[in-house]
Amino acid sequence: MKKLFYIITAAMIITACSKKLDLQPQGVLTEENVFRQPGDFTLAVDAAYEPLTNRFRGNWEWDNGASIPRDFVVGDLMSDDAVKGGGGLGDQEDMRRMETFTIFPTNNNVLGIWRYNFKGVNAANIVLAQDGSSIPGLDANVWKRMKGEMLFLRAFYYFRLVQNYGGVPLLIPEKSMTDNTSRATAEQVYTQIREDLDNAAAMLEPSYDAANYQRATKGAAYALKAKTFLYQEQWQSCLDEIAKVEALSYNLLPKFADNFNGAGEQGAEKIFVGRHDPGQTPQKGSIFNAVFGRQGYGWNFNLPTDNLVAEFETGDPRLSATVFKSGDTWFDGTAYNPANSITGFNARKFLSNSSPSDDGGIDFIYIRFADVLLWKAECLTQLNKLPEARTALERVRARARSNAANPATALPAVTANVQADLLAAIRHERRVELAFEWHRYYDLVRWKIAQTVLAQKPDADPLTGHNDYGTGYKPANAILPIPQREVDLIGLQQNPGYQ
Repeated sequence: MKKLFYIITAAMIITACSKKLDLQPQGVLTEENVFRQPGDFTLAVDAAYEPLTNRFRGNWEWDNGASIPRDFVVGDLMSDDAVKGGGGLGDQEDMRRMETFTIFPTNNNVLGIWRYNFKGVNAANIVLAQDGSSIPGLDANVWKRMKGEMLFLRAFYYFRLVQNYGGVPLLIPEKSMTDNTSRATAEQVYTQIREDLDNAAAMLEPSYDAANYQRATKGAAYALKAKTFLYQEQWQSCLDEIAKVEALSYNLLPKFADNFNGAGEQGAEKIFVGRHDPGQTPQKGSIFNAVFGRQGYGWNFNLPTDNLVAEFETGDPRLSATVFKSGDTWFDGTAYNPANSITGFNARKFLSNSSPSDDGGIDFIYIRFADVLLWKAECLTQLNKLPEARTALERVRARARSNAANPATALPAVTANVQADLLAAIRHERRVELAFEWHRYYDLVRWKIAQTVLAQKPDADPLTGHNDYGTGYKPANAILPIPQREVDLIGLQQNPGYQ
């Protein structure tokens, strides 16, 4: 029965990706007539990347977690970097409940993150269940790469699942692990992720041609494995994987802003991205211009806080590349009006002047080299190797300094020689370097400072978003609740604190 499910799902994925598919008689779906030629494999592999893209999904099933990806709701809105915004406090109430820590298992954002990532796991498993070596015309090296891509993507989706929910069902059909009614431990999930990444790295290429730049690479596998060790505080193991990343051809782009405005789309800093191509049928562009765009252009969600803006040092050019503020010019040449935002700011990263606004052409970055360098600085500091840590940190600050209007005075090198002080400097740098790349909340949680930073504040102002964390972060919020739908339908055990 489970095998039939995978076959039917594969057929659905391929059909969704191609209007010209040569359909077989309805009701007769087998592996032989779904995966028969190289193009079928290409379609199925590309479909496994689909949950990574930030596209409009063609419906408005908000209550079912569909419509748009929800990662920003956790990474940004549940942190001190952003507030919900939108058309008022009641617009998308479930987002409001996330940012004010009144989270229930029925929240559509909780369900959306679960659905997107398990959709990705299932799509990867469909391809991995095939024998591409028996397909005429499917080059052996291409099939090997495809398997590597699927192993990487399964690991990537599982990383996001364990990051958000803790232990989840492990669906690894080649190990006869197909039971979705029980949860593996978080440690078991991390172990499987690293096994998949080791296997993927052995199959993947260091890079691809311009037509395939979004595909998972050997460097992406090394970087994601490093991130798993970072989250488990295995500092030296993380550094060992970072060394493999650094041995490849990655580097910082000369201009920080080019990571987010399209100019550096396939640049050396990008390690793994979600690709967006505007003007395609079916639509393949980003919906971010619509979701985050200023009032009158977009829906005005995910608004930067005054707290985040104050974190940037005087003269830091990254502020203007990250946030629209008073005195800035919007993409169309008009003056930005801070009165259109309850905080006085709008997010700028990954936005462009596109029409329609839900078909943008800027790729979203999941892993970039600056992020890896800051992991390196953090691990070295935790191991009390402070000079080496400062060197890694300085590479990131030096790039920002070189982009400043007055490099001679902006962003001086960090000279902290006490472990706690250097960790504080690295945490500051991660916040300003990576704002609106969905890292902040997860960083606060893994640093074990979320309960302090996101505590209920006496001066909270929901009308402006100032210090508005609602009832405040509680230890149970380190992970999200299991969606109530999964608890009811298949009997998954709920996470503590969400009963």
